[in-house]
Amino acid sequence: MTTRRLLNIPNPMLSFQQYVQYYHMDIPDLSDDELQTELWSLRPLLYLLPPEKRWIRDRVKELAKEYGRRHYAQKPQPIKTAVESQNKILRKVDL
Repeated sequence: MTTRRLLNIPNPMLSFQQYVQYYHMDIPDLSDDELQTELWSLRPLLYLLPPEKRWIRDRVKELAKEYGRRHYAQKPQPIKTAVESQNKILRKVDL
């Protein structure tokens, strides 16, 4: 994915693929590597863009949301220790 391609805002009237990209509907289908690559390549450009490139700012916001959703969804649950499990069983027996 080149910077030139990223700076071209898709025209939703030209094709269905561009429509999907314009409204950020393609983001859930991106692989983790594609998501990170696009997010990290667009983020630095935000400081150089004129305000009328709002679509790119919205794209970065949507990419960051999806990245956070995937990152925190894979967060492992804490493992209970044998002592915690044993204490839980003993509390049930005492009742």
